[in-house]
Amino acid sequence: MTRHPLPMVAAAGCMALAWVAAPPQPAVGQELAAAFVRPAMLPFVWSSLEEAGRTGDDAEYFARARQLLELMPAWTDGHTVFAFRLALAPAPADATDPGGDAWQRLQVALAWLEGARATAGTREADLLLTMAFLPEVAVLQQPALGERLRASGGPAALADHYLAAAEQLRGSPAVREARTFLAPKLAAGLLAAGDRRQAMAVLDTAIERSFDVRDRALAGEWRQRLLEVRRWLDGDRAVDLAAVQADERFAALWAHLR
Repeated sequence: MTRHPLPMVAAAGCMALAWVAAPPQPAVGQELAAAFVRPAMLPFVWSSLEEAGRTGDDAEYFARARQLLELMPAWTDGHTVFAFRLALAPAPADATDPGGDAWQRLQVALAWLEGARATAGTREADLLLTMAFLPEVAVLQQPALGERLRASGGPAALADHYLAAAEQLRGSPAVREARTFLAPKLAAGLLAAGDRRQAMAVLDTAIERSFDVRDRALAGEWRQRLLEVRRWLDGDRAVDLAAVQADERFAALWAHLR
């Protein structure tokens, strides 16, 4: 489907920034009522989201996504996929400042994920790692963004804040290596949403980040599996996926590799 990033950014920006400024804090009675309403509401919200996706109405699409995620606030995978889709959407063909457009979308996406931290629970550290991962993927998709970030230290400097927070939560500096191991689940979510290009960008970034893993044998094995998946998604049906299909770490991707 064809999307128009500027309306999408405007709509998603309002939603994400409002969420960060005033995250919902329901009273006990409201939460109990929501527990009864949620199962009845979900099918209608899903249907509305799918319809907005078919029509290409970006403002409606992200409004419905926000509504869905309010009904499922702890669904961190959902927050991540919608935020990545927003940040990695291509700039308009007639954009006069592609780097500025990409920077705006990245800021909104990170604000969206920042708002999701309050309900992430034990998955907050993983959410922070995806936030640290996103700037690098975004720069790969839109090189003009790299120029925009150069003066402030590039995507690595932007990611460092989220990595430091994740390290504090987990109490280990090795958490920085973990970004590459989140790639299969994130790529699977993007593939399920129909965004093959974005899923491949995630894999490309994870391949690069695999060089940070200190266990060289593990790094080499992981990089090889990622490369096999990347080649298959790029159309190389001669690639042998036996090792990928036998590796539980890639289970989220199996359905997309048939």
